[in-house]
Amino acid sequence: MKKTVLSLIGIIGLIGICFAYQPDDETKAEISDLKVQVTSLSENDNRTLWDLYEQARDMLQYIKNEKTSYVITQLRDYTLNKFTTRKDAAKAETQTLKQELLDAYQNSWLQSAEEFSENCYWRYNTLDNLSYAYDFPTALTIAVWYRETSCGYYLPKNGDGPFQIVSKDYWNWEINKEIFEQTIKDFLEFSWNKINRYNGKNPDTPIVLGYKSFSYQDLYKFAGLYNWLSGATVYWDIWPANPKYFLEKMPGEYENWKKNGLFLQFLKAIEWELKQ
Repeated sequence: MKKTVLSLIGIIGLIGICFAYQPDDETKAEISDLKVQVTSLSENDNRTLWDLYEQARDMLQYIKNEKTSYVITQLRDYTLNKFTTRKDAAKAETQTLKQELLDAYQNSWLQSAEEFSENCYWRYNTLDNLSYAYDFPTALTIAVWYRETSCGYYLPKNGDGPFQIVSKDYWNWEINKEIFEQTIKDFLEFSWNKINRYNGKNPDTPIVLGYKSFSYQDLYKFAGLYNWLSGATVYWDIWPANPKYFLEKMPGEYENWKKNGLFLQFLKAIEWELKQ
C-alpha cells in the first residue's frame, strides 16, 4: 500500500498546477508515462491495480484544477479498464470448474436450497471486484455474507459488521458505499490471515482457495476456520464445530432447517454467475 500511495503522490507532483489547462501533446505524453508506471507497479498484482483505481476515483472529488482532474480521470479509467480486462479473463477461465461443481450436486442438493435472493447479488460488482483483487472466490464472499447477516446492507447492533468479524468494531459507523467496501476488505484480509495461518502449519494439506480455485473439501475447511473449529486446533484435518453452518439444508441431518448452509449458498451463487 505504501508503494501505491507514494506513486499517486508522485503523479500529483508531476502534473503540477495549471489554471488554464488545455490538453496538449505534452499532457498526452505525461499520461502515457503514467500508464507505463501503473503497469510496472501492478504487474501480476491485482490488489495494487485496484488500490490505484480507488485512489484515483476518490481523489477526483477533491481536485479543482482542470488539468489535474483530466489526468487523474485518465488514470482512473485506465486502471479500471486494465483491472476489468484481467478479471473478465479470469472469470472466463472459471466457467468449467463452476459448472462441474454445480453438476456434481445439481439434482440431489440444490433442489432443497432457498432461492438466491436479490439482496445477495444487487451489489455483485463490488463484491466481485474486491474478491478478484484479493484473489478470493466471489461466491464464497457472498455465501459468508449470507450466512452471517442474510446479505444485509446494514451494520448489526453487535458492532461486528455484515461479515460478523468479532475482532472488528463498527459501532459508530453508518453504512454507505465506502463503509461497505471497507467491511468486504476487512473480511477478505481476515479470511486470508486464517487461511495462511492454517497453511503455514499444514504445508502438505493446504487450503487452496482463489478467484479461480475452490473445492468442496477446501470450502469445508474454510467454514471451520471462519465460523469455529472443532477441537480448536489448526493442525491436520479440520472441520466446523457447528456443521450446520456448512451443511444446512443439504440431504441428511440438517436438510429440514430453514437457511442455506455455506456450501449450498456457494452453489446458488455460482449457479447465478453462470447465468449472467
